[in-house]
Amino acid sequence: MAEKNVQVKTIAAVAGVVAAALLVVAYFLPYAAAVDEYREALGTMSANPYSETLGMSNEGLADISLFEYARIYSAAGELGMGDAFAAVYVPFTVAPAVLGVLTLLFAALRKPIPSIVFSVLTVAMTLLLNWDFEDRGVIPSNSYDWGIAKWVYLVAGVAVVACAVWQLVLRQQGRTK
Repeated sequence: MAEKNVQVKTIAAVAGVVAAALLVVAYFLPYAAAVDEYREALGTMSANPYSETLGMSNEGLADISLFEYARIYSAAGELGMGDAFAAVYVPFTVAPAVLGVLTLLFAALRKPIPSIVFSVLTVAMTLLLNWDFEDRGVIPSNSYDWGIAKWVYLVAGVAVVACAVWQLVLRQQGRTK
């Protein structure tokens, strides 16, 4: 019976780590996906670089991850958006990556309460980003719709919390026996 309990605890921990890893991976998945017409237009301009500073092509802008948004925002001064813009938006777009890594760290260390806290903070930050993008008209727009990362963050965040709660329940059951 004790061996089965160890197996279930291991399954809960591994599932939590996998879900937390998805929070990290989501940072590199498309957060914005070009609508079909804009995707075609970007494809026809693929030989032209969008920015020498960023080393990005127009075709590369068909799907933009938060990592790529952070790169774009960090070059805001050089791209004519202003240094103050970069000072606000770079930390804002990097935060989900940092919080996701912290969630993964605590999930790997089998620390369910910090896993819950950082997972909730990660999802909250992405929801704040969603609101900001919608408010500024970045996503959705005539050019872009939401990419898969928006949904991966939400599902993975909920899964981390569920797995962490599962681990807490299993710990409590082990103490009462």
